[in-house]
Amino acid sequence: MNQPYIPYLDLKPLNDRFKEQDLNVFEQIHASGRFIGGDWVGDFENKFGVYCGASNCIGTGNGLDALTIILKSEIALGNLPKNARILVPAHTYIATFLSIIHAGLQPIPVDVEELILTASVLEKTTISYDAIVVVDIYGKLVEDEVYAFAKANNINIYCDTAQSHGATNNSGIKSGNIARASAFSFYPTKNLGAIGDAGAITTNDLELANMCRKIANYGRDSRFVNDVLGVNSRLDPLQAGFLINRLPFLDSDNNRRNEIAKYYYDSLKNEKVRLLDNDFLSNNAMHVFPVCVQNRRVFIDYLDHIGIGTSIHYEVPPHHQKALEQFNKLSFPITEEFHRTEVSLPCHPLLTDDQLERIVSAVNAY
Repeated sequence: MNQPYIPYLDLKPLNDRFKEQDLNVFEQIHASGRFIGGDWVGDFENKFGVYCGASNCIGTGNGLDALTIILKSEIALGNLPKNARILVPAHTYIATFLSIIHAGLQPIPVDVEELILTASVLEKTTISYDAIVVVDIYGKLVEDEVYAFAKANNINIYCDTAQSHGATNNSGIKSGNIARASAFSFYPTKNLGAIGDAGAITTNDLELANMCRKIANYGRDSRFVNDVLGVNSRLDPLQAGFLINRLPFLDSDNNRRNEIAKYYYDSLKNEKVRLLDNDFLSNNAMHVFPVCVQNRRVFIDYLDHIGIGTSIHYEVPPHHQKALEQFNKLSFPITEEFHRTEVSLPCHPLLTDDQLERIVSAVNAY
């Protein structure tokens, strides 16, 4: 008898948990007649800021806008020069590069060590740069030593926290409260996901927060006065309400993700399927559980044939994208190996123990 297919991620049952509360949010907003801004947005900003431990939270339309607005705001405040050079890990999703470019700045990509940008990479870097954008790729927090390096060298550091909702560092400080400013995405597949596009900025710098809020709202101080060039990127009140419903479950969902990851590490035993170093399990929201396989397509097809879904994060690195042809001739071997061999196994809070056993048995039998 064929067993039911295990999808990589099925958003319907994840969101069915909140259906009644979500419908209530819709009814209240529909009845209020207030469809932009309002109490729902303010309530979520307050709650998420408190959750992260950051004194300021600004809702945005999506995560790409959040990071772009941070950088634009720093330019407006004089904290970054126009056309500044921004060091960024080559191993990331293209949105990180795009945010820097959309802010009118220059990405300066560097290779990673094992997975993320590290202090040793920074210490070896001889190329000049004005600031750093780090990425909590797959949910794994950038190590504390990177922030210490930036502080010691008086370099502003910003974080793409699109995948690390709820992760904590060795001091117990949460993602969103470590860098000078952090950019979150609430794309539906994220650990804290909306039912559509949504994002947020967190920072402990009030001046930066105020400028971010201004630039996100056309650059205006009042209804008819615009003193900086802004954009239109506001958190929708519906999405804010949906996120309020999900926020209380983020920690327990992340705990389950980490239980799943530990089970994988304890149980996967196949020399053809490489796990990352055990340090991957620490300080991680476990948004993605990656393994590396040389014959990736064969492995993916094998699992699909026996009823197990997978994903890839990501197939083509930013510096190989046609849209970023100015970087096409650069070589980053570790990043390129990841993008050539990475396969993401299912890792979400509704996976059952029986499903995990099936996945592990299938991978070990490959």
